[in-house]
Amino acid sequence: MKRLICIMILIMLTISIYCVEVGGHITRSTTWSPENNPYIISTFLYIDSGVTLAILPGTQILCTGADKSDIYNFKWSGSAQPVSKMIIVNGRINAVGTPDLPILFDKYQEDRDFRWGGIYIGPDAQVSTFEYCEFRNSFFCDYVPGDWSLAAIDFDNGAINVKDCVFENNLNAIRTGFLQSDILLYDCKFISMNDAYPIPFGSRTGFIGFSAAPEPAPERNYKVTIAKCYFTGRASLGPVGYYMDVLKLNNVMDNFISRDDPSPELRAEYGSSSSYGNISYNGSKGWGCRSATVTDTVFARRNIMLKPENANPGNSPLILSSNGFGTNYVSDNYLHGYVEAGSMTSNATTNYIYNNIIENKQGNAVLNFENINPANQGGQMRFFNNLVRYVGDFHAPSIANVHDTSPLIYNNTFVNYQALHNDMGESCTTYSNNIIDVSFSLGYPSTGQSELLINNCLSIPIPPGSSIYGEGNIVADPMFADTLNADYSLSAESPCIDAGVNRPDLPAFDIRYHKRISPNGARRVDIGAYEYDSVYIGGINGSVYDAATGAVVDCVKIEIISKLPEFSDTLGCFQYPTGAGVYEVRASRWDYYDRVIRNVTVIEGEDTILNIPLMPLTVSNEDELLPSGNLLPDLKNYPNPFNPETTISFILPEAEFVILSIYNLKGQKVCELYNGILEAGNHNLVWNGIDSKGRAVSSGIYFARIESGKRKQSHKMILMK
Repeated sequence: MKRLICIMILIMLTISIYCVEVGGHITRSTTWSPENNPYIISTFLYIDSGVTLAILPGTQILCTGADKSDIYNFKWSGSAQPVSKMIIVNGRINAVGTPDLPILFDKYQEDRDFRWGGIYIGPDAQVSTFEYCEFRNSFFCDYVPGDWSLAAIDFDNGAINVKDCVFENNLNAIRTGFLQSDILLYDCKFISMNDAYPIPFGSRTGFIGFSAAPEPAPERNYKVTIAKCYFTGRASLGPVGYYMDVLKLNNVMDNFISRDDPSPELRAEYGSSSSYGNISYNGSKGWGCRSATVTDTVFARRNIMLKPENANPGNSPLILSSNGFGTNYVSDNYLHGYVEAGSMTSNATTNYIYNNIIENKQGNAVLNFENINPANQGGQMRFFNNLVRYVGDFHAPSIANVHDTSPLIYNNTFVNYQALHNDMGESCTTYSNNIIDVSFSLGYPSTGQSELLINNCLSIPIPPGSSIYGEGNIVADPMFADTLNADYSLSAESPCIDAGVNRPDLPAFDIRYHKRISPNGARRVDIGAYEYDSVYIGGINGSVYDAATGAVVDCVKIEIISKLPEFSDTLGCFQYPTGAGVYEVRASRWDYYDRVIRNVTVIEGEDTILNIPLMPLTVSNEDELLPSGNLLPDLKNYPNPFNPETTISFILPEAEFVILSIYNLKGQKVCELYNGILEAGNHNLVWNGIDSKGRAVSSGIYFARIESGKRKQSHKMILMK
C-alpha cells in the first residue's frame, strides 16, 4: 500500500514538473515555449490590453473542456464561469509555429464528446497572428454572460493574420461580424468531422463566417482572399455577409458537402465573388462568381469539378454558377461527372460563358438558365465555344432548361443527348453555329414560346409544324476527328467547315484559343466549338519564382491592361492566351514586391516563355529597390532538353548592352546569339543548335551565358538528338 501511495505521489510530481496550469489575467508580455508543454488552461485566460502572448513553435495549449451535449456547460451561471474554458484576447497573440513544430490549441480531456470554448478576440485588441497552428475540438462559449463566441477564432477587432493553419472538428473555424480590413487566409486546412451538436446549433457547423458591420457602410468593400486552402467534410464554406469582395484562389474541396449554406440574397451590400484555379472532388459544392452591382466585373475561371460517382444520380451535382448584376466571365473550366452549369440572373447581368469542357453523367439538364430578377436590366447570357457532352450510362438528358430568359447559344459542340431544350415562362433561345447531337427532340418550348435555330449542324431535322424557327441548318454527321480519344475537333471532310455565320459577338478565338476566321476573311466561320485548320492566337507561358530562394511562387496575379488576369498555380506556372502584340505584364502577390515587365512580344502561333522572379517583402530597407534594377536577368530556355532548337528567354529591368553567347561543356564559345543594346522587358532568342561556322553541334550539355551591365548569368541546356 505504501508503495502504491509513493508511486501516485511520484506521478503527481512528474505531472507538475512537465506541465503548466494557467488561467486568469496575463498582465505583462509573456512567452510560452515547448519546454513547459502542455499549458493547461483550467480557468478563463485573459490576455490584457497592451499585452502580447508570444507562443513559440511546438508549444501545446490544452484548454479545459466540457460535454458538448449540454450547452449550459458553455454558458455563465450567474457569476460562475462556464464549465468549459476559453481564451479571451484584449491584447495580442503572436503564435508562429513551423511546418515541423506546429502550435496546438485543443481540449484537455480525452473524451471525444468534450469541447473547449475557443479564442475570442475583443473589439479593441491588437492584430493577432496565427501561423502553423492547429485548432481542434472547439465549440462555443460565453465570453461574458449572454454574449457568445462561436468559433475556434472569433474576432471582433476586425483583423487577424492566419496562414498555414489546420482547423479540425470545430463548430466553426474562423468567424467575425466586424470585418474592418482586407484579409487573407492562405494554405489552411479546414476539416469537419460531421459531429452533431445540441439545439440551437444542430447542423450549423461552418468553416469561414465573415461579415462587416451592416452600418455604416465602409468607403470600399474589404478584399477577402482565400488561397490554397483545403476543405473537407460537411459544413458551410462561407464567407457570407456585408461589404466583402471575395476571391477563392487555388483551393481544393475534397468531398466537401455544403451544410446550411444557401446562396446569399442578391444584394449589392454583400459584395462580389470570383473563383480561379480551384478543384472540387465529389461532394455538393462547386465554384462560380457573383457580381453585386452593374459596375462589377467578376470571373469563375480555370476551375476543375470532378464527381465521377453519385449514390443518387442527378442529386446534388457540383455546380458551376454565374449570378449577379454586373459583367461575369466563366471560362476555361473543366467539369466531369454529376455536374451542372448555369446562371440564375441571366437577364440582370451580362454573362460570358465560354471555352469550358463539360462532361456530365447526371440525368437532369446540364445547363440551367433562369432569370429570378423581375426587372430586365438589359443584360444578356452568352454561351459559346463550349464542348458539352453526355458521358453517363443512364438515359441521356436534355441539354438546357431555360426559364424566363433568352440566352444566345452559339459555336458550341453538344454531343450524345436525348433532347436539346426545355423552355418555360417568357423565353426565346437562339442557337446558332452549334453542333447539336440529340437522339429524340430539338426542344419542348412552352406555349407561346419559340426557339431560333440558325446555321447549326443537327443530328435530326426540325419536325414539320414545329414552333421552332429554323434557318440555314444542315442535318449531317459533323465528322469529328477522333471521338474514341475524345477529340471533337473537325476532320478534313466535315460539313461544318466554312458552314457557320459570322456573328458580330463572336470572339477571335475558338475553344483552344485558335483563331476564328474574321468576317472579312476569305473563309467563313466553322460550326462548333473548334475551328478547323487554324493557328493558335499566341500567348505567354511561364512561371513565377522567389528571386531569393528559387522556390516556385503560387497565387501570383499576372495582369495585362484591358485583359482578364491570370494567376500562377500551385507549381508556380501560368498560361496567358493574349493574342499577338507587345504587352506590359505586372506580377503581384501580397508578400512580394510588384514586378513590371515591359515589351513582352507575343507572336501569333507561338507562346512567349516568361519566367518571372519576385523579390520578397522581407528584404531589408536598404534592398527595397532591388527589384527595379539589380536582379539577375532570369535566364531560361524552353524546351529543355531540346531538339533541334530552343527559345532562350530573359528579362531586363532597364535598357542596357547585352551579350548572349552559347558555350560547350569545355567552356569553349560555340556562338554568339546577340551583341548590342536591348530595351527593358522580356526577350526571347532562338538557338537552333548551329555554331558560329554554321555547323550543327552534337548532342550534349551547353550553357547559355548572358552579360548585361555588371550582371552575369549562365544556364544549362541539354541538346538531345
